[in-house]
Amino acid sequence: MSKLYVPTEILRVFKEYYPDVSLQEVAWSWEIPGKIYEAEFQQYEVDYEVEITVTGHLLLSEISLEIEDLPDHIVAAVNERYEDHSISEADIIQYSNGDISYEIQLLNASTGKEIEAHFRDDGLFLVEGEQL
Repeated sequence: MSKLYVPTEILRVFKEYYPDVSLQEVAWSWEIPGKIYEAEFQQYEVDYEVEITVTGHLLLSEISLEIEDLPDHIVAAVNERYEDHSISEADIIQYSNGDISYEIQLLNASTGKEIEAHFRDDGLFLVEGEQL
């Protein structure tokens, strides 16, 4: 597997937002080939995924959360919509425009099937799927 070339401008933008992260600790890939770079790394035992466009614009940062750190109104919205599921993982997504959403991994208790659901910061359901 060849190593992805990441231009200096993309690295500069990354370091602007995450100055304490060593570039040697970052795994780079394409989120959308030729359009959006994805940087994956861990900081203070928290997993991050950061998306930066080829033009050097930070789109979003996806940060892993402990399930107990989810806001109560998000947990309530998830439980109301998915009564037969349990939350197995959660991420907070911080967009460059200041918006926030939550990516929730859910496990169906009876079938064992996993799905992913997204909720806005106010608890409004956005979308669900197997891998979004």
